[in-house]
Amino acid sequence: MNIFKKLTILSLFFFVFQCVYVDNEISKSQEKEKKILEKYLGKKSNSLKKQFGNPEKITFESPYKIYIYKKSQLIVKCERRFYINPKKDVIEKFDSQNCINK
Repeated sequence: MNIFKKLTILSLFFFVFQCVYVDNEISKSQEKEKKILEKYLGKKSNSLKKQFGNPEKITFESPYKIYIYKKSQLIVKCERRFYINPKKDVIEKFDSQNCINK
């Protein structure tokens, strides 16, 4: 019984350590993604098309025109949204979900 308790505690410690490691790696990846996408803020929508190609989908939510880019990375589906002011054709903000940058 004593060995079982020790193995259980060791397993729990290992599991918690791995969760912290994965969380740190995800945070680093999100920071890299944010730095990459911040370069496009204030630029014309043509700069997006040069880098990412034509958007998979374009939607309109007042007051923005939204370019949506989707990409599969391993099992995870990455989605980037760029909010463009249609009057000035300038990227004002972005949103990124599940995108991995190494």
